[in-house]
Amino acid sequence: MAAFAETWVRVIVGVVFVPCIVFLCWMGGTGLFVFVTLVVLFGLREFHGIAAARDTAPNRYIGVPAVFLLCLDAWLEAGNHAPLILTVLLLTTATSEIFRKGAHSHFHNVAATVFGVVYIGLLGSHLILLGSWPIVDPDVTAWGGRAMAPVLLAFAIPWSYDAFAYFTGRLMGRRKLLPRVSAGKTVEGAIGGLIGAVAFMFALKYALFPFLSPLHCVVLGAAGGIVAQVGDLAESLVKRDAGLKDSSSLIPGHGGILDRFDSVFFAAPFVYYYLAYAVG
Repeated sequence: MAAFAETWVRVIVGVVFVPCIVFLCWMGGTGLFVFVTLVVLFGLREFHGIAAARDTAPNRYIGVPAVFLLCLDAWLEAGNHAPLILTVLLLTTATSEIFRKGAHSHFHNVAATVFGVVYIGLLGSHLILLGSWPIVDPDVTAWGGRAMAPVLLAFAIPWSYDAFAYFTGRLMGRRKLLPRVSAGKTVEGAIGGLIGAVAFMFALKYALFPFLSPLHCVVLGAAGGIVAQVGDLAESLVKRDAGLKDSSSLIPGHGGILDRFDSVFFAAPFVYYYLAYAVG
């Protein structure tokens, strides 16, 4: 009964949440920048909480400004200053740890600070880069003649995979995928997720992105689904190492920001570079 109620909470929150994401992808600009920046900042806060559960103290006074600058740079300068930001991050973090009083496990503190910024800030900033992706095909338009930015793909691939994997696993799941990392995921669910993600890519192609060929749909759905699953498993591994089930309880039925966006953070750079080098 509790599992049934949890499923319905997930569905209801998704029904409310997904249209908001689609609207932000359609609008782009400042609204998308603010949304992604808030997601990144809250996600970093959750990551610091996970690190604290492992008795590690990442430097939030360095990490928070760094992820904000990465998002701002992606919005204003197309990410051109990301190498500089990350270089200063590493140098500043290592230097500050030398003079940090009351801290221990300095190696872990530096590693967690830098990894948190790269994992959440750098990967997440690709959502902003995708939001300003130039669409040259005049037929690629959505409602009101406004073009739908490819950032929608970075959300659609992992979330369609996750939805199909979840319900396929609930109905037919028998064999565990990686029980030492995530006890709930099954082989059957993973296969169902891949099929569903590919099918959804074809639906988006005919509805919004006709410049995607059938091969692009298969690669984006299948390879993107695998990348998204790796992102999900990576976050599960970190949480399990810290002895936590969810990164937080911010989103009812879904856990925290990292629980909902872990796969999106991995999918965003995949979509970005695939479009850049394969689609053009």
